[in-house]
Amino acid sequence: MTTDPRVVAAELRPEYPGRRSASALADPIIEPDWAGLRVVAAVEGSTAGFYRYGDRIDVPAPLEQALAEAFLAVDGVVEGHLTKQAFDTGVGVYPVHQSVPRTMFSLPRLGRRDKRDPYLVGRQHQADEEARAQPLLEALAGGEDHAFVATDLLWLDGQSLLGLPLLERKRQLEAVLAQSRLVRVTPFARPAGSRMAGTWAALGFRHIFWRAANSRYTPGLENPDWVVVAAPQASSRVMGRGEEGGDAAPDD
Repeated sequence: MTTDPRVVAAELRPEYPGRRSASALADPIIEPDWAGLRVVAAVEGSTAGFYRYGDRIDVPAPLEQALAEAFLAVDGVVEGHLTKQAFDTGVGVYPVHQSVPRTMFSLPRLGRRDKRDPYLVGRQHQADEEARAQPLLEALAGGEDHAFVATDLLWLDGQSLLGLPLLERKRQLEAVLAQSRLVRVTPFARPAGSRMAGTWAALGFRHIFWRAANSRYTPGLENPDWVVVAAPQASSRVMGRGEEGGDAAPDD
């Protein structure tokens, strides 16, 4: 098995959201969905590179340098989002110029409950990300400034972390990555007693990820312990009710 983080990053394929309801997850955590492109980053010594589906992405040199300088371990592989969202006034504000039309996956005849179906929401989320991928890649290649918001640590100092619980991977991620303007670590919270989902919605996040704290990473597969849901305010508009607050799990 290779221990070269660049080879690991090129070979890893992203996991995908599953089809269970958020209320079915055991011991969940929640985190905001950053608008941008999900990538895998490899860091080795003083160098860093970003990969997507096996291909190295052309990004501005200062971003690669910033990640290499921020990484406090010998080497590693980190999953995250390349996004401009972190730069806007109020963390999470979605820039208007990054808006992308809905893709052909959209099904306008879906009923209200169908629009909240975890499987359909997850597939739509994937389709929307693919729709904005090419323009974002072109912007990066042209030198446009983006931040890297790290969401998961998959490999560290020659060792795979895929089999560790998600919460442990996140704790290690926070320990090995120093944050800066160009490099961030995504926040997360426990849903019980928290108001973070409503706060993130107010800041402009469109979706919230629910993940089981004990879940493992499943490269290239659906992860049954990961659910994508509309942020509370967006959800209330879909349902035709008044604005909702808090972080209660969506209805089954």
